[in-house]
Amino acid sequence: MPMNKHMGLGLSKFFVLVLQVGLILNLYGCSPPFDWRTVRVEQQAYTALFPAKPQHLERQLSYKGDTLKQALEVAKVADQIYSITTIQVPPAIASSADELMKQLQQAIFTQANVDPASVLAVNSFYLTSGSPMRSPTADYFLLMKPVDGVERMMRVRWIMRSIPGLGLYIYQLSLLKPAPKNSGPLSQAELQANLSDDNNAPFFTDFHPD
Repeated sequence: MPMNKHMGLGLSKFFVLVLQVGLILNLYGCSPPFDWRTVRVEQQAYTALFPAKPQHLERQLSYKGDTLKQALEVAKVADQIYSITTIQVPPAIASSADELMKQLQQAIFTQANVDPASVLAVNSFYLTSGSPMRSPTADYFLLMKPVDGVERMMRVRWIMRSIPGLGLYIYQLSLLKPAPKNSGPLSQAELQANLSDDNNAPFFTDFHPD
């Protein structure tokens, strides 16, 4: 189904907002060394590991006659931006959640100007809070279109969870970092390696929705 025009624009703008927040933090010198800490985000029903204290932003989007709450937690360390976007899906449009997540994914692929079929996707898993049971997911590795003259790499993961008593949540975890300079075109293996080192892996492995 084609992407809702206003919804697609809204999701794309939220991607740009992540970059803007990262640049603002840089201007104010808020770029501490890696200082991993567990962050509990009660309203969005997850626990995560961030490399610095995250900043919080919220907004609302109109979708199919209802209102979606969209929240962002973002932290910047050196030139790397770590973010978790959460969309709370109202019960009235829960049946459209799969379509909504596809639109969220397409917004990122459009920003990268790539065919989704050509994107490197690596199977992975996540653990819910307090449970040893593995749930399947996938990590996508992308080379984004340059913004402000800087070419960036992205690792992104999407998770959809129905949480009893709380409702349906869509999570987007993403890492943005500049591509290596003067390295020439990156192979998919190099792209994955650059986004999977010890400074990046904990952000993904230690995300636990309820």
